[in-house]
Parts: sequence; C-alpha cells; structure tokens
Amino acid sequence: MINLSVDDGVARIALDRAAARNALPTAAWHDLAATVAQVPIDARVVLIASDVPGIFSAGADLVDLARLSEDVPARTAFRTAMRAGIDAVAALPMPVVAGVEGGCHGAAVALALACDLIVAAPGARFAIPPARLGIGYPAPDVARLSARVGQGQAARLLFTAATIDAAEAHRIGLVDLLADPAEVAAAIAANDVAALCLLKSTIRDPVDAAHDRAFENSFAAPRFAAATKRYLRA
Repeated sequence: MINLSVDDGVARIALDRAAARNALPTAAWHDLAATVAQVPIDARVVLIASDVPGIFSAGADLVDLARLSEDVPARTAFRTAMRAGIDAVAALPMPVVAGVEGGCHGAAVALALACDLIVAAPGARFAIPPARLGIGYPAPDVARLSARVGQGQAARLLFTAATIDAAEAHRIGLVDLLADPAEVAAAIAANDVAALCLLKSTIRDPVDAAHDRAFENSFAAPRFAAATKRYLRA
C-alpha cells in the first residue's frame, strides 16, 4: 500500500491502494511513519506521490472511520496514527515534495501540507470535506493550512468543502508549482544533500543562531571547493 524506492538521490514514497482510491485506514498512517523511517539519510529529496493513475489520495478511509461513531477508543487511535504519519513526513531533514496528480482530498491535503513543496499536475484537484461529514480537522493541519493560504482561504476551503482545481490551488498558494513533480524532484536531487538540509532547516527556523555557524562551515564542503575550482578554470 505504501512503497519506497530510491533512485539517483530521489526517495519516492508512493501510495498504492487502487481499490480504495488510495484512502488511508488507521494502520496505513503507522505504515507511512515506518516507511519514512526507512528513507536513507543521504537521499537528497523525498517525493510523495501515487502509483494509482488519476488519484493522489481520497484521504482517510471512510469505511475505517465509520466505526469511530461508536468506538470511542478508536477515535484517539486514529488521531494519533494520522499524526504519527504526517509528523514523520514533516520531520524529514531533506526537502520533501508532494507530487499531486488527480484528486487530493481530506486527510491527503494534510499530508501534502507537511511537505516543503506541493507540486501539482494540471489535472490535480483539492478538497477538504470534513464539514460535509459533520466532523472537524486536526488542529496542527488547520494551522499549516492557514499558514500557507491565509485564514480567509483556509476558512473558505474548510467551511464550503468545495473542490478546487490545480490553477485555483496555485492562485491561493496551496500549490507552489504547476509542473511535473518528478522533474522538480530531479532538479532538487541534482544539488548537495548537506546544503539542501541546511537550507531547509534555515527556511523553517531562520532565527536559529546555529545557522550562522552552519553557513560558515558550509564553505568547507568538498562540493564547494570543486565548484569554485571549475569556475576559476573557466
């Protein structure tokens, strides 16, 4: 259901549950966290994508969620499992790209929001429909949504439960790029892994004083020495 492959610096985590449109039951969120833990530390970028044509993910599995109506302990189990999977993605030290092709709904939007870049193919569609189901949305994911698109657009998406296309998602800032996700991941993977991790850390916490020393130390990198030598010879 969740596959990991590594090729030329790109660690690809792929959702593959065609029969359920890549809907994720409670156990799958734990599987996601376990898969993330297997990403090699020297991977230069992680691409989260789908192996099922036409769908990124339908979000949480409604068949699995239906039991939460009466099974009270299972509610906490679902919430913590979803949190474990999403937070594992967010904690990765290297850049993470969500490659959205087709529908991205509900909890799948929360998964995409945990990534550093959301790259959408032209046919991508986004919706956050918990209000239609009579339920809420996890607070950390609402916070990420608001930080990305602003409170007004977050309210619009959550309150109306409307589906928006890739162009509209890009206009409001939910999507960073309208492009081929694999090409974006490959462009990132062409760069130095240590530099990428440092840049990601700096973007996320630019006031951390440790970044000043890390920036200075980066000039000792072998790749920098090789690059400057090539430049000076030119």
